[in-house]
Amino acid sequence: MKYTLADKDITILEHLVFVAEKSAKTIQFCFKKGKHQTYIAPKKDLLVSFDLQVPISFDYPIANLKTFLADDIKDLDPDKNNVDISQLVLATDKDEEGFNTKIIYELDFTHADLINNQKLKKYRHFNIIGQGPSQKEETGAKQSSNTLLYFQYQNHERSWWFDDNNRKQISKGKSTRKFRYVMKRDVLRLLPNDYNLILRKGVVQFQFKHLNYYFLPIVDWTGHSVKDWTHTFNLIDDKHLIKQYQKKNHFHLDPVRTPKPKVSKRGWVHMDGKWQDY
Repeated sequence: MKYTLADKDITILEHLVFVAEKSAKTIQFCFKKGKHQTYIAPKKDLLVSFDLQVPISFDYPIANLKTFLADDIKDLDPDKNNVDISQLVLATDKDEEGFNTKIIYELDFTHADLINNQKLKKYRHFNIIGQGPSQKEETGAKQSSNTLLYFQYQNHERSWWFDDNNRKQISKGKSTRKFRYVMKRDVLRLLPNDYNLILRKGVVQFQFKHLNYYFLPIVDWTGHSVKDWTHTFNLIDDKHLIKQYQKKNHFHLDPVRTPKPKVSKRGWVHMDGKWQDY
């Protein structure tokens, strides 16, 4: 009794190794009896699921998937497999159910978006941002025009909500919900395809037909938990200082919306966590 892997199955497995090696030194895998297959990283921050071209009639554990693929093994023979399945970290049905949480929003993540993600290496973080209506607006009040949907690449050196203006934004249209998910940019090692990007409660899913990548974001916010961005400019309200900083091209935001800063009697301004003389 043997099973022969199809070329499409091997392609998926090769990319499984490519995406999984960012979070695991050794990729342990097991073909489970049937068609539907799953992989989970040891830290349980990544789950990949896919369907085989043809169902397999037995379980076939693999201690090191990268080595297995390097050996170019296409025919699976359970009688010649001596791997102890009890020693492997494998995905369970409960694990997969845990990643399929409540859906918050869905949008497109195209092949072009994937290429952009690979090109923007100067940024460490990938943001998925929806500026949909607030909770009050959803209940019937006049909606704001600020309902943009976009991807934002940034490094977030200071905090998750500090905008240093060093970023790249890619518009994705309009959003009917308010949310923000942050991921590491370099974990998105997906097979080149156009994906359905599904934002779930605490989970980011990329879906192409039967192939699914589930990631746990670093941080995420939805609804009223989404905050406003802060800037260095928000710390200053003195009109004279504002004009001086604008002349030096330090700030590009509307000073009307900024809170009052801490200004000492000597004219020092509290910026970047310390008192500074201007």
